[in-house]
Amino acid sequence: MQPASRPRSRPVTLGAALAAVPGIGGGLLALALAAANEAWDLAVAGQVPVDAVVAIAYPMTALVVLSSPGLRRGGRSLAWILMLAGGCSGIVTLSTVVAQVATEPSTTTDIALMLLSSVWVPGFLSLLTLVPLFYPDGLLPGRLWRLAALAAAVGLALVTVGVGLYPESFEGRIRLTKPVSNLGVAQTFTYAGAAMLLPAFLAALGSLVVRLVRTRGLARRQVVVFLAAAGLLVAVTVAQGSLPSPVGIVAQALAAALVPVAIGVAITRHGLYDLDVAVRRSIVAASLGTCLAGGYLTLFAVLQALPRHESALSAAVAAGFTGAIMQPLAKRLTAGVDRMFYGDRADPFAVASALATSLTDAGLDVARVPQVLCDTVVETLRLPAARVWLAGDSSDRPVATAGAVGHGPPVQLELRHRGEVVAALDVWPRAGEQTLHPRDEVVVRGLADQVAPAVAAVQLHRQLQRSREALVAAREDERLQLRRDLHDGLGATLAGLRLQVETAQDLSDQPDVEHLLGSAGDGVAQAVAEVRAITDGLRPAALDELGLARALSALADRVRAPGLEVEVDIAEHVSAAPAVEVALHRIAAEALANVVRHSAARRVSLRVRDGRHVELEVSDDGVGLGAATTTAGSGLGLASMRQRAEEVGGTLEVRTSDSGTTVHALLPHAVGDLR
Repeated sequence: MQPASRPRSRPVTLGAALAAVPGIGGGLLALALAAANEAWDLAVAGQVPVDAVVAIAYPMTALVVLSSPGLRRGGRSLAWILMLAGGCSGIVTLSTVVAQVATEPSTTTDIALMLLSSVWVPGFLSLLTLVPLFYPDGLLPGRLWRLAALAAAVGLALVTVGVGLYPESFEGRIRLTKPVSNLGVAQTFTYAGAAMLLPAFLAALGSLVVRLVRTRGLARRQVVVFLAAAGLLVAVTVAQGSLPSPVGIVAQALAAALVPVAIGVAITRHGLYDLDVAVRRSIVAASLGTCLAGGYLTLFAVLQALPRHESALSAAVAAGFTGAIMQPLAKRLTAGVDRMFYGDRADPFAVASALATSLTDAGLDVARVPQVLCDTVVETLRLPAARVWLAGDSSDRPVATAGAVGHGPPVQLELRHRGEVVAALDVWPRAGEQTLHPRDEVVVRGLADQVAPAVAAVQLHRQLQRSREALVAAREDERLQLRRDLHDGLGATLAGLRLQVETAQDLSDQPDVEHLLGSAGDGVAQAVAEVRAITDGLRPAALDELGLARALSALADRVRAPGLEVEVDIAEHVSAAPAVEVALHRIAAEALANVVRHSAARRVSLRVRDGRHVELEVSDDGVGLGAATTTAGSGLGLASMRQRAEEVGGTLEVRTSDSGTTVHALLPHAVGDLR
């Protein structure tokens, strides 16, 4: 077999390469200019490395995303938002360094001052509004979010103009003031833009929550990856005041670079699962760093608040505490992240126990075992879908299905009992994976072996049911043919013979002969009556004489009880196989008899609907029907009705309460078609 070729990367267009220049070029040039002019000792220089990393990382991520094979239009839109953020950050970083190292005002410093005071708005605030709205596929989660995206775009433009015109000065090696400013116009634009950005920001957070709740599998992991990276950045930023000088800047720069990397990995999607180990380790590292930073800062703050504290001792105790909890916390976080990705795959005993618990639930029907197996596979292993086919089943439908069936081919596992294949279990690998992971396959095979005997019982039950249905269908067909033969053959012959005997009796003038002919005529009449009784017992005569619909209507017409109102709603052209017709007629007769004899109802309705299946419903407003009720007509009552429905492959449900009883039967047009 030829190995599958990897998809080729898309070539980066000239426009995308040029769009990356302001970000990457501005960040690199800013670092070089700051180093050349030894500007690191200035007050605002500490943020330059962080801004430069953002300026370089975001355009680089955007270029990687734009070159990704199979990228959808939405992904390209999100990549261009990242390109915008990186470009604006590059311009701001370079403008900041230019303003810092300037020794005298000039046109260059005026332009730099206007840019660094305004361009940061679309570069930074777009990450808080537009990126969460369009993440991870570039598509909004609903029409309502279009207003939020429009508000964010307009708000960014207004705030950019507002802060750009706000009168302020910049302290570098010299004091610089803006060449163009207007406090009134700046406040008007800023307040109007902020009023639009605030709801847009809340809507952006809401969109992430909606995606996290609605989605499963790959889509949910994309959101989790983004939230983990953003959470780490927030934690590091909050901890800046407590970290020593170079460590805090480096940590913030690395955390800032992790956000676009996480976005890029999630957007490209085709590589997300090829990098599963890296992604999981990144999430663990981000979560561990956040927890340890939070624990360190909390303990340090508490110790600092104590009387006669010493900073060195507080720092040492806090560091010792975080070091002590690092290993067990990392172990717990690793297990939690693995469970988020793969469910309980690492604990096969937990999966088997969950299945055993479901199988031992009180009242579990053996026919539901395949469905329990599918549900357990999907829920405990986080797999997209599973379904079970019974071996030797002529139906083209699976016996059980769970999850959303994927587009790719499933992995099929056999369920064997006593060396024979009793069923097949189809399992779809996770999105992005070509086949089922070996560890997943081991767990699923263990589950399949655990339920194989019960599935074999289901298969045997189905085989018995098919044999029963075939016998019932053949029996009713034979009865129909026998009734026709008796009615149209022997019955007609006996009727003709009786007429001949009566005619001979009328022509005879001898008393003895007349007496003998009269006796013979009576015998023939009795034989005719017996034949009619036999034919009526084989099959209700009304079905052949009136048809199914009119025969059921005649049943309702014969219902007689004081104060009982009968409603009839029967499909005009309802039809079914002979065995199904008999079952419908018998069930309807039994249900109506129960209403008359047991319910004390004032109203009863008989409804028959003809669609893909035949539905019979008899409902009343009486006192309710006991589950053990039997009638003299059948001697079996509810059990008789349920048996007649199951014999032809149908189902029967009885719902009873103090407000009445409803008998609902769902039967196929032909025996066994309901499966």
